[in-house]
Amino acid sequence: MKRITLILIAVMLSGLGQQATAQGKFGIFIGAGTMFYEGDLKERPWPHPLTMRWTADVGLLWQINRRWGVHLNYTVGQIVGDDVYALSVSKRERGLRFHSLLHEISIRGTYDILRNDKWRFLPYVTAGIGALNFEPKRDGVALRPMATEGVSYLPWTVSFPAGIGMKYQLSCRWALKGEIIYHWTLTDYLDDVSAAYPDVDAQVAGYTDPGGVSPPREMRGDPRWKDGF
Repeated sequence: MKRITLILIAVMLSGLGQQATAQGKFGIFIGAGTMFYEGDLKERPWPHPLTMRWTADVGLLWQINRRWGVHLNYTVGQIVGDDVYALSVSKRERGLRFHSLLHEISIRGTYDILRNDKWRFLPYVTAGIGALNFEPKRDGVALRPMATEGVSYLPWTVSFPAGIGMKYQLSCRWALKGEIIYHWTLTDYLDDVSAAYPDVDAQVAGYTDPGGVSPPREMRGDPRWKDGF
């Protein structure tokens, strides 16, 4: 399963009182953009446009020195997946779909590739660790409590955001930046799909196999790969 990155755009950075680029200074940032999910309900190497959703980001930063910084991030956004966009006919017929609101708190380190006292354009790399909350639903109905695969899992997992970015220094107080970030996770249940179809009662079967095309113990997903966004 190919992993595709989140695109986060139009992020605003504000220094608090002094230059945010100066050594040892603090700042705040707020931004918005788009994101998409990568998991068992996505066959295409790139997301279908109708599966791309919103995201928002806010946090604090500490510029430790001319190259290194630390970000404390809160990210919220929505992910969706739907078999209607699958490439294979069999997956379109089974009719699985989900949507989930994500909340992530993370801490990330950043490294400016160029010294931030000499250049207006500053490419950087970033990576960190976070706590992620998710709750997959179908048409507003929570799937996790139903145990659609006969498995119980928590609505929390550890995430590992990492990526690249570019900052443009507008002034000593303001800057714009764009980021491309992928969030690895330790769960395969962002979409409530991981392993095999279980034997379930008729009520749950409508969510486990809504198309009625797959027998029990046939694989719904691929547990070898974790989900991400």
